[in-house]
Amino acid sequence: MLIKTNFHYPAMLRVAGKNCVIIGGGTVAARKLATLLAAEAKVTVVAPLFCDEVQKLASAQGCTLIKDYYKPEYLQNAFVVIAATDNKAVNRQISEAAPCLVNNITEPELSNFTVPSAISEGDITIALATGGMPAFTRLLKKQLEHILTPELADFNSFLLLQREAVKNIESTPQERTQFWRSVLKQDLLNLVMAGKAAQAKEKVLDAVNSFRTQSQDRPR
Repeated sequence: MLIKTNFHYPAMLRVAGKNCVIIGGGTVAARKLATLLAAEAKVTVVAPLFCDEVQKLASAQGCTLIKDYYKPEYLQNAFVVIAATDNKAVNRQISEAAPCLVNNITEPELSNFTVPSAISEGDITIALATGGMPAFTRLLKKQLEHILTPELADFNSFLLLQREAVKNIESTPQERTQFWRSVLKQDLLNLVMAGKAAQAKEKVLDAVNSFRTQSQDRPR
């Protein structure tokens, strides 16, 4: 019988400055630590022993290492908890006791959130989950890496700047939404993917200037 994943609500978290706790000090804990530190979380790692990578990350980027076995009090005031020991029974205890978001690495079904594979370039992030097929996830990720190029990220950064410019044009939210839907079409994306980002940017700038002129000429 096919069992479908029960993670149905994709989300992106803002963990900067939030208390995040990792129980476990091995290589999996090191990977989790790296991503949380990159997201500017305030991380505490609890384990009787820490692998070299955990110690290097703690030294280079700053986090709290507590050399101890798991105790429930370590979960207090946590925003995110990662149960990353190599002991299923301990990870189960952590999953049951955590009063917050918890990710169990040995039994994901005991988690209330999962961390999908992700590809990032500039401000663009693509998260990818296949419901339990990591080999296929890796294959799809490689395919998407060919699409998510620095040029595409640069064009996105340009669009974010233009979005701010359009917000300063006297108009309603509905008019701005309609404007972007009319401008951002497949032909622009095709230009960027073909190495003609300058042409795509010129088209956007022309559209923004036209939108500004129409707003200025509109009767008030």
